[in-house]
Amino acid sequence: MGALESNKRIDRIFEYVEAQHARAVAEQVWHPVFTADYRWEHTQRVANYGKLIAEQEKLDPEISVVACLLHDIAYFFSTDEQDWKHHGRIGARISRSVLEDVGFGKKETETICHAISVHVDGETDMDHPHTPIADVVSDADNIDRFSAYRVVLWCMTERDSLQKMNSMIRGRLEHLQSYRERNPLETLVGRELFARQVDRQIDFFGAIARDMEITRRPKL
Repeated sequence: MGALESNKRIDRIFEYVEAQHARAVAEQVWHPVFTADYRWEHTQRVANYGKLIAEQEKLDPEISVVACLLHDIAYFFSTDEQDWKHHGRIGARISRSVLEDVGFGKKETETICHAISVHVDGETDMDHPHTPIADVVSDADNIDRFSAYRVVLWCMTERDSLQKMNSMIRGRLEHLQSYRERNPLETLVGRELFARQVDRQIDFFGAIARDMEITRRPKL
């Protein structure tokens, strides 16, 4: 299949997810920081990271991009926290008919749905072998979850309380140090990008923690 036809299928998936985002904005109550707009913006960044990883890992960029565009589609159907752990598997079920309508064959559809299904916790309810496309989606998702913009959002969640922000940041730094010691991503490109994101967050959150240390009455 040529690039023109691939882009047409990507465009149709993009427009479908964009439409679900618009509907969810009107119909659902969202977190004040992690909004429907954030979820849609995150999806677009993940798709671009997925394209980059797939191209450098010599994998199918169209399949990777489409899987990334659909990886969080379940959020636009439910923001129930109880669904969070299962949103990959829920998203896979939502995506199957959409992929078939766009023109993906059975093998492509199953590969994409499996990648969506496992991206949260590595678990799936599908009888499908693990694929490198699943690694692309998971890695792309994690790279954006540790992005510079996410630093801003992390701080906004506790913006009304310096004490709560201080506690959050110190916990976050411990979490980040563990990721620095044990890079969990699967692809070589993903590991390199993720390490860069983690180092940036450690530097930035460390600077905020130092600012908080001197937010007190001075003593000689």
